[in-house]
Amino acid sequence: MKALYTSLALKGLLLILSLSLYSCGGSGDDERTSAPTITILSPVDSLSLGNNKVPVEILFSDNSGLVSTEITIGNTDLGNIVYHYSKRGLSGLNDNLQFEAEIPPTINAVGENYIIVQCFDEDGNETFVEQTFYFLNQDNSAPIINTIAHQGILTRDPLAAMSIAYDLSDDQGLDSLYIYFMKSQNGNLLGDTIVAQGIKLNGEKNRQGIAYFTGSPSYPAGSSYKVLAKAFDLVGNSRQYISPGEYSIPN
Repeated sequence: MKALYTSLALKGLLLILSLSLYSCGGSGDDERTSAPTITILSPVDSLSLGNNKVPVEILFSDNSGLVSTEITIGNTDLGNIVYHYSKRGLSGLNDNLQFEAEIPPTINAVGENYIIVQCFDEDGNETFVEQTFYFLNQDNSAPIINTIAHQGILTRDPLAAMSIAYDLSDDQGLDSLYIYFMKSQNGNLLGDTIVAQGIKLNGEKNRQGIAYFTGSPSYPAGSSYKVLAKAFDLVGNSRQYISPGEYSIPN
């Protein structure tokens, strides 16, 4: 009878060990079957279509081992046409990929584009990420400054104000306007700024407005100045205006 109890106890112990090993093995399988992770760093948002290339930068990670990736890039506005496809090898648990995808000269990629990235690991898992981005039309023409109009002069009186009215336009969209009151002498700018103001234009193609400048006792009395205005568009082009007249700050 004692031998029977010993045998049953041994079988029970083996059963517990077996279940324990099975449980650990199942946990490992769950970890190995998780899908890879993809992070697209580029292309994103809006790009300037300068050299007919798409800058691509992607990060990959996986807990069992990366194998390969497939990358598809196309234009939505042209009926989802694909202008780049490539399959590239990956390795390790973490990898990154950087290259420039050529856009064929027959494709006008201006507008909405997309990139689809698929990734495969050593356990046969796969995942994909899709992201949209935009190509702006490459335009080297600078913003147009239609009007910069002065109303009053800069003073040291904090209760007084003068204004600069502006009228701007740009086909690609206006980004910003900066207005500087620069010290001058004999009609030449000296490089010292008395006061300045920056205005965000939020991609508008036409913008009219008025910028106000309040007087301050910190302004140098008797100094001559000119107004310098710089307008920028969304693709980095700029144009500047320098007032033909020279003004003086009253004592």
